[in-house]
Amino acid sequence: MNSRAAEQRKHELKVGLTIFVGLGILIAAIFSIGHQRGLLEDRYKLYVFMARVNGLQTGAPVRLAGVRVGTIVNIQFARDVKDQAIRVDMEIDKKVQARIRADSEAHIGTLGLLGDKYIGISMGSFDKPMLKNGELLKSSNPIDVEKLLTEGMNIFNRLEKTTGTIQEIADKINTGKGTLGLLVNDPRMYINIDKLLLLVESLSLKIESGEGSLARIFQDSTLYVNLNSLAHNSSLLADSLRRGQGTVGKFIRDPRVFDDFVTSLDRLNRMTAKLESGEGALGQALNNRKLYDDLLHVTAELDSLIKDIRRNPQRYLKVEIF
Repeated sequence: MNSRAAEQRKHELKVGLTIFVGLGILIAAIFSIGHQRGLLEDRYKLYVFMARVNGLQTGAPVRLAGVRVGTIVNIQFARDVKDQAIRVDMEIDKKVQARIRADSEAHIGTLGLLGDKYIGISMGSFDKPMLKNGELLKSSNPIDVEKLLTEGMNIFNRLEKTTGTIQEIADKINTGKGTLGLLVNDPRMYINIDKLLLLVESLSLKIESGEGSLARIFQDSTLYVNLNSLAHNSSLLADSLRRGQGTVGKFIRDPRVFDDFVTSLDRLNRMTAKLESGEGALGQALNNRKLYDDLLHVTAELDSLIKDIRRNPQRYLKVEIF
């Protein structure tokens, strides 16, 4: 009986010792994990606003220059429905608070191939104020991967269509279709181009040897001298016009000449208007049909009288002697 009780007590001691060791290991693990994740360290809170979070979740790490310094504790939409921003609250180890300044900036990063998201924070400048508990941290919106994929697919589709078009053009060239196909495949095109090159070469030789009018243009200095003289004379003419020499120069430079010219044009316009309205004798002559007809009739009778005098001068020239 005593032997059995001693054995039972020994068994209970073993079980108790095992449980104690297990609890010790569990506590050590909790402390270790808590130390690694900063659960047992002093923390302070910061928050950021972002237009989208791209799958970021509560509990994701916060990294400062790549080093884990905190955890995301809450993700929620802004209270105002009109505000489309998303608020992300973070708890960060207080020991790195001095490194996060007003010019620090938060962004969403990706971990590994699985695409786990995290918040990355850049180091701040020490001449900027340190962010305190509950303050806003600047942020940059993440790249919209879905939009990039869509644009990439559109670009790929356009490249595919372009490739098809290029292949179609290449097939036409290979089969000798179209101008370019004939240029590549038709030997007559090569012969014509070869003749053209020979003609150009022959023309170049003639120009170099001084044959023909074109060669004279290139080799005779007379044309250059004449052109140079023309340019010089044009320059002199422009200078004289700028100085107001000559009639044209005075017309350009002297405002009185221009004013007199304008006055003369104005007078001519007024005189033309009077003639068109029939004012004055000349205006009546131009516009009065009856006066024109009478003048025409008198002219005709005077012409008839002159002709009659030439035919019968004795009728009008009578000499009487007393």
